[in-house]
Amino acid sequence: MDSFPLTPIRNQEPLIIERLRIAFPKNPFTIERVPQVLSLGEFKRVVKLSPFIGLAWTGMKPDPDNGRMLKGNMLWRLILINSVSSGLEARFKGDKYDIGMDAMVDVASVLLQGVSFDGQGVTNVTLINSVIADGWTDDNVAIAQLDFTFSFATRAAATGKMQPDDFEALGITWSVNGSAETVYDEVQPPQE
Repeated sequence: MDSFPLTPIRNQEPLIIERLRIAFPKNPFTIERVPQVLSLGEFKRVVKLSPFIGLAWTGMKPDPDNGRMLKGNMLWRLILINSVSSGLEARFKGDKYDIGMDAMVDVASVLLQGVSFDGQGVTNVTLINSVIADGWTDDNVAIAQLDFTFSFATRAAATGKMQPDDFEALGITWSVNGSAETVYDEVQPPQE
């Protein structure tokens, strides 16, 4: 899969996590890929992992003048969750036992603003705000989200040089309505 030319998401994810690990070590911080909107069940699971950083891919915004070069910005989101046990103010400022949300946001924004990843692109923070988990209340939990972009450019034309075996190496199997019909790799022109 690493040789497939259209893999900006798969290339960017480990770079983002590696960058976050500079200041958010595995102990005590959990970093996981999550959907951009957590269900209540998913939120209940990750809040137990506090301090938690969820990494969500939210979309892609291509440049309007792409041509044969697919370029633009991948849209990413961090979901920051921390829980404290020593009072309401500590969830923001922290205490001797737990980090506060203010510090998590400050550090994450510094780590991701204007970073150039050689050969991959540049990150830019676009929005940071506090959020609530719909259907969940706990005075000891603080939640924030940090949205950022990660620029990319990839040669879409490179796929034209690929052979069928290159695509088969991706390991993708399509099952449409349980059909066992043979899949044809030729495009049939519409009949008039």
